[in-house]
Amino acid sequence: MCRAGLWLRGMLPSGVRTRVVLFAGVLASRAAHADDNPRDLFGLGKKPTAEAPVSCDVPHTFGCATITDPLDDASPYGLATWLPASYLRRLPTANATHDSVAHYAAGASRDETGPSFGGATGLENRWTIDGAPSDDIRTGGSDTQIPLTFLDGITVMAGGFTARDRASTGGRIDAQLIRGGTKHVLATEVWGGIAGESRRRPVASGSYSVRRLASDAGPDLGVSIVGSGPLGAVLRGRAWYAAGIAPVLSSTEATWTASRLIDGNGDGSPDGLPGPAAIERISIRTKNTLDYFVPVMLRTGWDRGAHHVELTLIGHGSRVTRFLQNSTLQAAGVDRSELVADGIATWRGRWAATRALVQLAWHRSDRHESPHDDAAGGPQLLSAYVPMDLPEDSYLAMRCHDGTYPNIAQCAVPFGYFASAGAGGLVDSVGDRPTATAEIAHRRGAHVVRTGATLEDSRLIVSSQLSGGEQYRSLFPGHLDRLRYYSGDCEEIAGAPCDYVTESQLRYRTRYAAAYVEETFTPGDRIRVDGGLRWELMWVGTRLHFSNQLAPRLGAAWDILGDGRSRVWTSMGRSFPMLPAGLGPTVIRRDATVHDASNPVGESRTTDAGAAFRVAQGIEPMAQDEVTAGVELGLAKTFRVIEWVQGRWLRRGLETTPDGFDNPGRTTELLPARRASEQLALEIATAPTAKLTLRAGYLAGRTVGNFPGPYDPRQGVILYNGADFNGPTVSANELGKLPTDVGHRVFVEADRRGTVFGISFDVATRLTLASGRPRNAVADTELGVLHLIPRGSAGRGPMIAQANLRLAAHWRGFDLILDVFNAFDRGGPTVVDEVYGELLLRPIEGGSYQDLVFLKDTNGAPAERRTAYGLPVVFQGPISASVGVRREF
Repeated sequence: MCRAGLWLRGMLPSGVRTRVVLFAGVLASRAAHADDNPRDLFGLGKKPTAEAPVSCDVPHTFGCATITDPLDDASPYGLATWLPASYLRRLPTANATHDSVAHYAAGASRDETGPSFGGATGLENRWTIDGAPSDDIRTGGSDTQIPLTFLDGITVMAGGFTARDRASTGGRIDAQLIRGGTKHVLATEVWGGIAGESRRRPVASGSYSVRRLASDAGPDLGVSIVGSGPLGAVLRGRAWYAAGIAPVLSSTEATWTASRLIDGNGDGSPDGLPGPAAIERISIRTKNTLDYFVPVMLRTGWDRGAHHVELTLIGHGSRVTRFLQNSTLQAAGVDRSELVADGIATWRGRWAATRALVQLAWHRSDRHESPHDDAAGGPQLLSAYVPMDLPEDSYLAMRCHDGTYPNIAQCAVPFGYFASAGAGGLVDSVGDRPTATAEIAHRRGAHVVRTGATLEDSRLIVSSQLSGGEQYRSLFPGHLDRLRYYSGDCEEIAGAPCDYVTESQLRYRTRYAAAYVEETFTPGDRIRVDGGLRWELMWVGTRLHFSNQLAPRLGAAWDILGDGRSRVWTSMGRSFPMLPAGLGPTVIRRDATVHDASNPVGESRTTDAGAAFRVAQGIEPMAQDEVTAGVELGLAKTFRVIEWVQGRWLRRGLETTPDGFDNPGRTTELLPARRASEQLALEIATAPTAKLTLRAGYLAGRTVGNFPGPYDPRQGVILYNGADFNGPTVSANELGKLPTDVGHRVFVEADRRGTVFGISFDVATRLTLASGRPRNAVADTELGVLHLIPRGSAGRGPMIAQANLRLAAHWRGFDLILDVFNAFDRGGPTVVDEVYGELLLRPIEGGSYQDLVFLKDTNGAPAERRTAYGLPVVFQGPISASVGVRREF
């Protein structure tokens, strides 16, 4: 020790020498209390002994790359991640629901609609609860939101599907609920949270709005009570229960700032133009809303020998309020209440050589909209000006028309409309989806044969109404256009009879059926070869029928270490999309509307019978082919390493075209709708039961094509009715990087548990860093929306970084927790305005972003760039914090 001290003294400065000595002292102190186990210094726990080998015959055992039981449901070559609820609740997740953490899985990213896998959008996943479908009937996104306290865990599959897997063109997320054990357990939580001020969208030069809206999240309060346990002996079997409720109250503060234009020099042009308009504030108005979200779960089960029965009722009720920006406060708000529920009955049979399942489920969603303000029940007025008579906001009307600047319209409405009086359009929807599934698997020697079938019958009833039974539109004083729904006959002659109705009700129906046969062959203890064929039927209404979709899927896996501790695999397969009922307005029917217009010149009437797009003769189903390969190693219950590559190629995309709903490019000059994606994923994790838990992952991906799918950040939720293929021809510039091109994505999760002064503590974090989205430059022309340069070639958005932190202490049976989200308050934009220009612009074939400065319109004049181009539209959420208390009895 003396020689070491002399060496330190001679080689290191005094300050560094002090730190090294202190660190050595800490290590020595830890070593003295580490039971002679140096692994404990780093929180890794004791090394498993030879007497305690890893057992991989049950699912979700850490350190097991594959399950040794060939009858298990898990795919031997699936790109699967098991996220235990016990682990997720140790991370900074507060009172999160499963849909908000599903993208924590390996190989996942996220867009505004949900987790994204393999170049697909968040609306292309299949969501299930214990195997029963729970997707949103209208959009296909997540519908039933389940608190983590209700869960045993989440299985997330990014690909590598077998014939028995219910899959679409994205991933699959299966929420597995808690079961009752041999003891009664009551777990309680209370959470309170606050959030920082949200980012404000910048105002483009030359732009103006009478009112601007800023919305900030206020305090929230959540409670969770979950109980489970045995019910005793019933019919010579063991019965159990699990029940929970987790209500959350949240508040939102909406602030409207009204202003008017200024013409200080009296030249008849608003001051400041063409730059930022000079404005004069009129008023600031605020409104606070209280929203609620109440998830509930009731479960019971019965186990006797090989028979296992589970009955589940789970769902949530909620209410949220949305506001318009450019309107009076009375007309701005619409309340939306919803009730979402799933009833699931499952029987499983487990014998030595046979597995069987029968499952009946019903998913229901009931959504209702109503005016937020009781006085907003009359007709809504949408005007291209601020009316002089505004009973609900007379001060605004007075300031807009007081003649201070007589040479200009002081409260101009340069685009869109100003809303007043009523709440406007209100939509109620009721969706039902009964599901029946039956499966059986039997092992004979080295072979396991499986077969099964499923049926989903979805029905969506959409009831649309206008507050007061009609909606008024006015382009100038003296002009009035009355919008109403009608049923039956309505002649396009002003004043002719018309069967007006106050509500338009439409019914949409989809049917999905599938059957499969699959065999798993095990020629040795370490090799499995699996292959199967899945037949699917997908109908939307009576006109869009895909009846013979055949999806072959096969792969092989080799356990090179043995005993389920490793796997090297490769697979290939095909999948078809699950088309949601929200496609109905495109291919079945829309609301029938009539416009009765009057102005000083006369009266007129125009009708829209609500006809949908024609479904093209010979349309073919959209198909996606996938190839995967990877390796996974589990090392002595301590480490797990997984690396895989994935390629996906989607062809025959479905979209609206000038010839109807079709596969673009099938019979016309349009480019075929396609998407191709290559992904590389790597993950390293330590055992979640150790004092120090680490999990880190890296994802690199490339997604190119001209088919974004059912969601596009620029267009929103389009459900295969976007604008990309509506023009007569499509430029080669349409091909390029799609919004789901992930670039690079890194995450690190860490959790360290220990004791200080006799108090147990827990420090956890989740750090993420991801490439920004590819950016575009498009023009909204008379021919449609055109990409001026190759798609995605206008650079990328800034890197998106976020740090979530947790500090927790365990004292006298209570867990005291502080979670901080976006701790460094990073505010990068996630969506920007991509419309570069309008009207008479044409693409620069094969051009670059630098070439846009030379762009000219069809008349040879320099192109005029929109001042809003490139400005942020959506930002990262602001810093927020939640404080929680847990207690388990």
